[in-house]
Amino acid sequence: MEKGLNRMKQRYAKRKKQRSRILIIVAAVIAVIVVINAVISQFNNKTVAITIKEGTSSTQIARILKDEGIINSRLWFLLRLSLSEYSGKLQYGTFKIDTNDSIGEIIEILATKGAKKNTVTLTIPEGYSVERIKARVTELGLCTDTEFENALNNDYDYSFLKSVPNDKAINYRLQGFLYPSTYEFYSDASAETVITAMLDEFEKQVSSLGISESSLYEVVTKASMIEREAKIASERPIIAGVIENRLKQNMLLQLDATVVYAISDGMYNVDRVYYKNLETDSKYNTYKYKGLPVGPICCPGIASIKAASNPSRHNYLYYHTDTAKNDGSHIFTETYEEHKSTMN
Repeated sequence: MEKGLNRMKQRYAKRKKQRSRILIIVAAVIAVIVVINAVISQFNNKTVAITIKEGTSSTQIARILKDEGIINSRLWFLLRLSLSEYSGKLQYGTFKIDTNDSIGEIIEILATKGAKKNTVTLTIPEGYSVERIKARVTELGLCTDTEFENALNNDYDYSFLKSVPNDKAINYRLQGFLYPSTYEFYSDASAETVITAMLDEFEKQVSSLGISESSLYEVVTKASMIEREAKIASERPIIAGVIENRLKQNMLLQLDATVVYAISDGMYNVDRVYYKNLETDSKYNTYKYKGLPVGPICCPGIASIKAASNPSRHNYLYYHTDTAKNDGSHIFTETYEEHKSTMN
């Protein structure tokens, strides 16, 4: 019995030594393979110069990298790019890239080593009209007034622009759709590049709101009035509700902002509205014409667009500035009698 146990122990110890030898051999083989690959990669390593033209998309850049043998997978490159801090920031120019560079290193090179040009920061506040945007762009020297004017009349391929009616009374087809934000452009950017960036941002901001294309123009038109009328964020949905209530009752909207747009040629540089201005013959003047103005009176921000698409439900038909508070807020009332009494 004892001899049998000893033999079993000896066989177990022998097998253990054999397994250890096998593991050592496998590890050694792996180490040799790693060393060989490292040596081979050093011999195969080369620097590739690639040129990325201005306006080249990330997908096109991935294709160029794949064709040059710098990356193995376009999909993996685009995925890594989307998750990196450099998403949307790849530059154009000529780049030198080592074939051994990691995806992260390649992305950093493409985002930081591009063409060095002066840039211009363009800030468009919410409620700016196309007319004021044009003035701001030309003031910064990005383009001339004529260049921007011509670019505004180009045919831009965005599905949301299909909702714009073909009405000669509309001052600018893109009014309401040049999204207010801060942009950075190269100093030699074209007027079309500037406008396209704003239209891209509008599409990005509005796409998730679920507004149908057939109703979008109406929503943006309402939002533009809300943007110019509301001074306090919490009042945007309330003013949107007033607009809806007056439209349902076939009342004139009588919004001062529409008059100011008409009499100031969209520049909003008028301090006061006089009674004579209320008779201005413009399809934007909601004191003279019932219903919505012929189109947006400015480019609204996302908060006003949301308010226009989801107005508060109430019975208010009137409002005016609360001069006692003098903080930009309004007093809302349901009847004209209440409206007059609160103005005293």
